[in-house]
Amino acid sequence: MTRTCAYCGREFEGPAQAKFCSDAHRKAASRIARGPNKPEPPIVTDNQTIVVPSVEERPGTLRGLIAAARKGEITLTDREEQLIRNYYGYASSEKRTLLQRDKATEKMRVGMVDVIKVELDGSVTVTRHADDGTVISEVQGPAGLSPVAFPTQTPGDLTPTDEQLAKLR
Repeated sequence: MTRTCAYCGREFEGPAQAKFCSDAHRKAASRIARGPNKPEPPIVTDNQTIVVPSVEERPGTLRGLIAAARKGEITLTDREEQLIRNYYGYASSEKRTLLQRDKATEKMRVGMVDVIKVELDGSVTVTRHADDGTVISEVQGPAGLSPVAFPTQTPGDLTPTDEQLAKLR
């Protein structure tokens, strides 16, 4: 019997109850009827209803995925992890997850600077904790130099020697 597909409108040969020319068109029509945010209908078998769990809403941007993963709201898929690695420019050999890299970063930060204090004379004192927990205070560099850029600079380090001055003359 000749029928007309309810999805594409083409004529096809099929049984009297057929509404679609293919399974693909039947499924596509079902998706359209259900809408983008409507949940799957429950499955009914032998008078027992099984509720299909709803799909969690996932952020649509990479930064949204990263923020949601760091908050613990979602678990990133392997594909999303690879997209994040590509976005940040990691080498192809990098296989750690976002949370593993965050944990390693936090571990590195533990021994870093706690307090930076600028004195009246312009010198900078940096206070940090060593691995064994002792507090270390160090004067860093001559006045005007950034302790971030020159962490071990001391006064006179940038003064040229007599030999270097002779070369400049």
